Amino acid sequence: MALVLPLAACENEIVGGGDPAELTVLVDEVEDGFGEWRGDAGDFTGHPYEPEGLEISVAYPEFEGAEAFSEALAARVDQEVQDFRAGTRDPVSLGIGWELVAAGDGVLGVRLLRTEQDMHGLREGYSTYWYDARAGAAAYSTELLAGQEELTELNAIARGELADDDQVDPEALWPVRRTYDSIGFNDAGDLVVEFSDGHLSPTVEGHVPDSEPGRKTVVVEHERAEPLLSDLGTRAREAAMVDEPDLELPGTEADEGEEDPGPVPGVITAGEPGVNCYDGETKCVALTFDDGPVEATPHLLDILAEEEVTASFYLNGGPALTRPSVLRRAYAEGHEIASHGDEHEHMNKMEADELPRQTAAVSAMVRRQTGYTVDLFRPPFGATNDDVHDEVEAQEMAEIAWTIDSQDWESISPDEIVDNVISRMDPGAVVLLHDPQPATLAAVPELIERLKDDDYVFVTTTQALGGPEPGRVYPDGWDGDW
Repeated sequence: MALVLPLAACENEIVGGGDPAELTVLVDEVEDGFGEWRGDAGDFTGHPYEPEGLEISVAYPEFEGAEAFSEALAARVDQEVQDFRAGTRDPVSLGIGWELVAAGDGVLGVRLLRTEQDMHGLREGYSTYWYDARAGAAAYSTELLAGQEELTELNAIARGELADDDQVDPEALWPVRRTYDSIGFNDAGDLVVEFSDGHLSPTVEGHVPDSEPGRKTVVVEHERAEPLLSDLGTRAREAAMVDEPDLELPGTEADEGEEDPGPVPGVITAGEPGVNCYDGETKCVALTFDDGPVEATPHLLDILAEEEVTASFYLNGGPALTRPSVLRRAYAEGHEIASHGDEHEHMNKMEADELPRQTAAVSAMVRRQTGYTVDLFRPPFGATNDDVHDEVEAQEMAEIAWTIDSQDWESISPDEIVDNVISRMDPGAVVLLHDPQPATLAAVPELIERLKDDDYVFVTTTQALGGPEPGRVYPDGWDGDW
């Protein structure tokens, strides 16, 4: 197997040099004032799935007086390794290198460059992470923006700028954290957004997105970008434009009167806010869709958006790999994303050593596309046993079945699907549906209308079940022995 070395280990060539599409790079090798951590596969243990023979070479900087930043970089690199192991097919090698892209006024910016190889080939990925010494806190790239509204505006700008690029699917662009995982500034102080290889490529049935188009960028001139920036973003811009890196970091400034900055832009909370399914009055129902995303899922999302209905999507590994833009859309639109296992097979008939990969794969794929950590797992067919329970619990997820089976998988008509659900409906129901079934999509509008007429509120699985606990199986007493 070939070891793919990180860029930081390959001659350390600085790539800025006035190209407006390149982030300013101040330093890309160790200098006085900071050090570097290096590790290989043996340094990353305790992951749910650790395939043998995978070559890993990782480096990231460590700064004096910024221990919180070092800890954050270590955690994020560990997550990258974990998710590459579990969320790709036949992984071969992963290299992670670094560049210092900002250093001044108590702000540090580090760009991590991933070079990864699996059965689908070689590709590169990019992300920037930031440190505010005044706050003593690390930040994601989206925190350079003032909020979700500003990220949504930046997403609209990016769609416009890339609209004529035949190598880009505009529907792949959604205002979620992992899509906007690498934001920085060029030599002129303009905002630069870069997208990893293949992240925006059009969907091709049965294939993962093509990484051949390589890195895509959007440059937003400062006058246009300035209103979108947070205070950290404004200071990060100045820190990216310094003549020499300033690694003298001020102490943390406690400000008791400072307002809560709110959620990280690009981190979406699923479900209807403020709904209490256990207040004795609200009638809740969770529509759940298994086996996607598929070609029909965008149409289903259109229906849900038009009806202002929240749902939960339980994804399989193959579809999640080949249609990542659809799962990003579902997440961006406030639907709950959950795992339905990697392969759609009876997990209760698998050997115990097969279960870690089957359980970890979709979680890793979703996190690589959105940044969201899945906490609900539905075994295919609802088939389960003690080994499955133990593995799902070990990966800190709740195991979810259903309370109403629409039986749409039995090739019945749309009317029969609706009747099957309505006739068994009770408050707090979790309804099993499948978005690959044409009859299901035909049934959904009437099903929604009937439930609305009966004053049901559409919620996520988590809301319907009152916050499932990791390690528990829902509903209580679920057998799954088939």
